[in-house]
Amino acid sequence: MTPVKSIGIIVLAAMVVVWAEFYLPVKESLRMDVIRLALRMYKTRADIIRMQLEMPKLEPQIEEAAAAVKKLGEQFATAFTNEIYLVVNPEANRLQMRRGQKVLLEAKISTGRNDTLKYRKRKWVFRTPRGIMTVLAKKKDPVWLKPDWAFLEKGESIPPWSSPLRREKGVLGAFMLDLGGGVMIHGTPLENLLGRSVTHGCIRVGKPDLTVLYDSVPVGTRVFIY
Repeated sequence: MTPVKSIGIIVLAAMVVVWAEFYLPVKESLRMDVIRLALRMYKTRADIIRMQLEMPKLEPQIEEAAAAVKKLGEQFATAFTNEIYLVVNPEANRLQMRRGQKVLLEAKISTGRNDTLKYRKRKWVFRTPRGIMTVLAKKKDPVWLKPDWAFLEKGESIPPWSSPLRREKGVLGAFMLDLGGGVMIHGTPLENLLGRSVTHGCIRVGKPDLTVLYDSVPVGTRVFIY
């Protein structure tokens, strides 16, 4: 018998032993075909790697689709009304007052800074919400009722709700439009920061533009934030 045949017989015998002593017992004990399972795992991993390689190629299409959705949403919002409404773009930090497709005012604004604050089991997300909101109330010379996070940010203890430390004048500017849920359109003493995402979720507007909004926008006006 040649050496090659001898080696072949040894390898074949070893495969039989592995089959009989390892594969079949494992298959019976686990009630599954481990070889098929391994092949499925390999195929799944290969599919994941292929998807990861293809994702960068899809990014331009994803961005284009997102831009199209924004544009369609804006057009839909304005298609069926001749009343005044507001459109807020937190990404560009711009606000428009419109009637139909006509832009009556365009203002530079500041919106949510998109970060969080955690204190024990509490959590605040400082982000301007997206969606359709409504001007619920308007107020001249508003007083800011400081929430808990305003004290925590400065490392101060939280006073009771009845404390005069909660009330602060001048922070919200001369006028305020309340959108509900703690979100407001209001003025700011920090007009140099307009155009930047620096707020805790509210929409800050410069004094001249805020005056126009207060005089022009009635309670019940729709605000589209996208």
